[in-house]
Amino acid sequence: MKDLYMLWSGFGAETKAALIGAVSTVGVGVIGFSGLILQMRSQSRQSRDAVAENERRRLKAAMLEDAVSICREVADTSIELSNTLRMMMVQLEYAAQAHLNWQPYDLPAARFSMLSEEYNRFSDAVLKFVFLVETRQVIDPRILILRTAMSVVLHDTRNLMHSEFVAHVMRAIPAQLPDGSIFPWTPPTLAQAVIVKGLCERFIDSLGDAVAYTEDFLVELQNHLLGDLFGKEVAHRKPYDPAKKVVTFHQAEQLEQWFASSTTWGRDAARIEAEAAARFPVVP
Repeated sequence: MKDLYMLWSGFGAETKAALIGAVSTVGVGVIGFSGLILQMRSQSRQSRDAVAENERRRLKAAMLEDAVSICREVADTSIELSNTLRMMMVQLEYAAQAHLNWQPYDLPAARFSMLSEEYNRFSDAVLKFVFLVETRQVIDPRILILRTAMSVVLHDTRNLMHSEFVAHVMRAIPAQLPDGSIFPWTPPTLAQAVIVKGLCERFIDSLGDAVAYTEDFLVELQNHLLGDLFGKEVAHRKPYDPAKKVVTFHQAEQLEQWFASSTTWGRDAARIEAEAAARFPVVP
């Protein structure tokens, strides 16, 4: 240290000034370079974060777009079948009344094969919806409440289509032969027309539930996927009938219990599970 001091003392004023300037320049350069490196690292990290965030938003938008497409298919097939059922019950009721009074009537347009085809398109759309829900659990595991809700719709409409409609509607509407001609047809009695009307109204009610559940689903997706982007929350529907359920994620547990205890689907599922448990007891 003493040698360095003596060396420094031996320099002239100009030399000392030059050395001090050089050291200052080097110091400033080192500090500037270090700051540049830190800035580049920060910008690189921010760039990566921005790319990742953009990719997340793109994925969220794509997920919502897929959901909208499938929900629209459920709604379209539901509306198509509902319109057919409404027209059928009106035409049957009119034909039954006209036949009773010896008045002319038009042949109803509905055929059971037509009803079956329209129902198959509806059930296919609902199954697509259920599959979509099952593959979107990463959004929120409580999303599976939508699967339960749609399972209730499928259970009720299948029982109507393949059981009660076969017993009452098939024999009430005209039957079409393979060659396209219509088998000789006599309108149903007023009592039979009333039974068909009641079945159709139950069917239409279940189809309406399916459309309502797709609306609930899209509201939840918008809030979960895009709510942070727009800083807003979409409000859920408010049905006039208090017996109608609005499906939300935060009420998933209560809704699961309600569907299990208060619907035919839930009671049938419990019965099947009990029968399976009796047939295949767990061996300790």
